[in-house]
Amino acid sequence: MPHFLRAHIQKQIPLSNIEFEAIFQMMQRRNYRKKELLLKAGEPGDFYFFIIRGCLRTYTTDDRKHEHIFHMAFEDGWATDLFSFISGDAAFFSIEALEDTEVLCIHRDDYEILLTTYPKFERFFRLLMQKAYVASQQRTMDIMSKSAEKRYTELMRSHPQLELRVAQHHIASFLGITPEALSRIKRGLIEKRRTSI
Repeated sequence: MPHFLRAHIQKQIPLSNIEFEAIFQMMQRRNYRKKELLLKAGEPGDFYFFIIRGCLRTYTTDDRKHEHIFHMAFEDGWATDLFSFISGDAAFFSIEALEDTEVLCIHRDDYEILLTTYPKFERFFRLLMQKAYVASQQRTMDIMSKSAEKRYTELMRSHPQLELRVAQHHIASFLGITPEALSRIKRGLIEKRRTSI
């Protein structure tokens, strides 16, 4: 597990043994069962989660009790309610384990100490947050400009094991469509493959 985290960080910044030990000592190891909440909307989002094993969804629930998935994160990825983590205000999103999941997490207070003591980590987390922002903008643009079918096929291309790990209604929610619409898309794609043979 320490090697997994270090390899992840060193994709972005070089680390000395002392620097790695500093962040590793500040991170807590936690295990969550499938469907267990790591964060509930309305509570402070005090932790930034790094996924060792499993899958998390970050989602919100509207006034009609419909859930909307904002983000899904897998091994070697991070999850948090970024606004809440930075500001200390109540979280807008909830975070739930979609599988039995193992994480390393850092508390906001330790995060601030880490950045003050080892400025190199400011670059790492800045790059992490920049990537999250770009991915969020790209997803918004995709929803605005691409068909649901195209979004689905691109999602399956980038995450070929997704349907084996995540329920169909969660995939539909992430795509911004109903489960019924997702079923129609899948049937249409199967029919296209048949007619092209």
